[in-house]
This record gives sequence, C-alpha cells and structure tokens, in this order.
Amino acid sequence: MRIWRTARFLLLKCEWKLVALMGALTNTYDEALDVDKVCWVSPQRITHCSLREFWLPGFKGRVIGGDWDRLEKRFEDLDIYVAFKQVCTEGKDWTETVFYQRFLDAIRGGQLLWGCKDQLDLDQRCKYLESLFDRIRREGYKSQRELLSLQNTHDPLRATDEVGVNIGRHGDLLFNEGAHRLAIAKLVGIQRIPVNITVRHPEWMKFRKELIQYAKEMGGKTYQPPTHIDLDDIRALHDDCEDRFMMIKQNMSVERGRLLDIGANLGYFCHRFQDEGFDCYAMEDSPMHLYFLRRLKRAENKEFRVIGRSVLECTEISNMHFDVILALNIFHHFLKTKESYDKYIRLLRNLQTRELFFESHLPDEPQMQAAYKNYSPDEFARLLVQHTGLENVEFIGTAKDGRSLYKLY
Repeated sequence: MRIWRTARFLLLKCEWKLVALMGALTNTYDEALDVDKVCWVSPQRITHCSLREFWLPGFKGRVIGGDWDRLEKRFEDLDIYVAFKQVCTEGKDWTETVFYQRFLDAIRGGQLLWGCKDQLDLDQRCKYLESLFDRIRREGYKSQRELLSLQNTHDPLRATDEVGVNIGRHGDLLFNEGAHRLAIAKLVGIQRIPVNITVRHPEWMKFRKELIQYAKEMGGKTYQPPTHIDLDDIRALHDDCEDRFMMIKQNMSVERGRLLDIGANLGYFCHRFQDEGFDCYAMEDSPMHLYFLRRLKRAENKEFRVIGRSVLECTEISNMHFDVILALNIFHHFLKTKESYDKYIRLLRNLQTRELFFESHLPDEPQMQAAYKNYSPDEFARLLVQHTGLENVEFIGTAKDGRSLYKLY
C-alpha cells in the first residue's frame, strides 16, 4: 500500500510537470508559484463558491480566465452547509434536510454517491458526518498531515488534500472543494484552516506580478507585508509589522472605536485592526502606494476608508475625533523643511484623539542630516505631548530596526 501510494503520487507529479510545461507555453501556468503550498486562512474569509469546480490534481497552479469567479453563489446557501447547521446546531434530523432528500433522490435514480447505493448507506454516511462535526468541535481542526501522522500512514497525495480554493480576479478566495470540512469549520468557529489554492484568474495574476515588480523597484521588498495569503511570498522591508501590531494592541486602552493610520502604505495595520473590530481610516498620499492599498483592500474585502491626501493638507481629519491614531515612521518626514514643520505643528494642535501611538525615526539616518529639525526619540515624543494636549507619554518598546515606539494618552 505504501509503495502504491508513492507510485500514484509520482505519476501525478509527472502529470503536473507536463501540465506546467504546456501551461507555460500557453500562458496558463506560472512556474514561479509554489503549487504545493498549504496556506492557513480564516474559514469566514471564504464566503462564495467558484462557479466552476476544478479538480486539484489536474488543475493546481493553472491560470484560467472566464467568469467562474463571479460572486453569485454563497457558500452558506449550499444545502450541505444548511444541513450541518440544521442537524448539528438546531437539533433537526437529517431526513428533514434538503441535502438528504436530494441525495436520496439521486441514489434512487441509480447514482452511486460517496459509495452509497441505497438509503441505509446514506444514513450511515450522515452518521459519520455528524460524528466528524462532534470530533472537530471537541478536538479542533487538524490538517491532513496531522491526521496522517496520527494514523501512522504515508500518503503524499492525501497530505496536500486540504479544503480547495480558487482565487478570482479581485483576489476573492472562492470555495472549490472540501465542503464538509469548510462547513464544519465555519459552524464550530475554527479560527484558521489549511487550504490549497487550485486555480487563479489571469487578472489576479496580473496584479500579483505588478506587486512583485513594485517590490523590485523598491529594492526587492515592499515596505509592509501584503496580508493576502497568495502574496505572502513577497518579502517586506518591515517584516516585523506583526510584532509592532501586537505591541500596540497590548497597550491600547480601547477595544473598539475609530482608528486613523497616518501614512498607511499598503494598509497592513488597517487590515489587522479592522479584524479586531475597529472602524479604520487609512491615510496615504503616494499615488503608487494608493493603487496597491486600494487593490489589497478589495482583495481582502475590507471596509476601512481610504483617504488619498496628505495629512498636512486634509482639513477633514481636523474635524474628526479618533479613539486611536497610529503615526508609525511618518512624522519625521514633516521635519525636513520649515514649511512642512509649521504645517505639522498646526496639525498636532488640531488632532483629536484619546491615544496616539508614535514610532520615531533614528536621528543619524542620512535622510535627516539636512532636515530643518531633527529630534532624538524622547525629544520627539515630548514635542508631541507639548502640542497635542495629550498629557502622558509612555515608551512601549523597540522595533526590529531599533526605532522607538511610544504611547501618548
């Protein structure tokens, strides 16, 4: 059995190599992709179904155009999801579900589904699904590799047989296969599940290549890491954003409210804090950054608001009250000329916030040598206290690059 499983896997690998070769010639395959990669994602991110189902062994890594990515079919409208909800959370019987009646009609019509040839087989199958629901609720969700390890079984093909998703033109994660596991994960409240990416839309691949080229022009890295699961292979200059996010989150005195990120770049912190329940505003005035910020916002289906203007020129901000303001690696840019410095001081006097998280620059950076003003981190923090009306300043940590992070409140 072990030899047979390995041989089956190697035969499929040969087929994948042939598909990749033919796909590269016809622009339906991208050799740069890691097609065996398993990604972890919140099951709540998968809201719609692909309008065409692609078999993983035959299509993984393929780039296929068409309208299969239209958001017309919601996963939670599938009768299998509704059946799990009705039986496992509402106490109904399987026979009362549309799912059961549909499969029973198909079996009676002569179809062999899941190895079920009669109603008795179908009833046994439903009992297994109910036991699977209970096991995941008790023990948590395990990847295929974890299950194989527990069973002391070697099966390289099954090891990558996770819930399958396709990526649409805008970056939507569309359900492809593994409905039972995804339905259970959603209903049980699992935080993250492993998924395989099967097919990508060419419009998404175009955007992905644009971001890769943008990273190359920025010295080989984006400034912040993109949050989309299909972009995590793109390296970031500030790969410690997660550390800074946790540092800020742990020092916040509020759990909800309005949050402004000044100099949002690719929007990393708005993505993360929206997930925490904040009403986020991303402020960015660079046209290039804005383009990717907006595309990544759509790719993740986020709702935060994007303001494409300089904070020094935006009177709208002065009329709004925020519970939290983030100013990470941005305020030192306003110290470089007297004109921008004067505008900056006026901005500080007009900001309305309960607390402000500020990350300072390093005074010996080359970009600051000819600046109109150049403060040490502590001096800079005291300047903010002087002009914002926030009475207290607290050092909360140091970023990976040595820059100091403060909380003002």
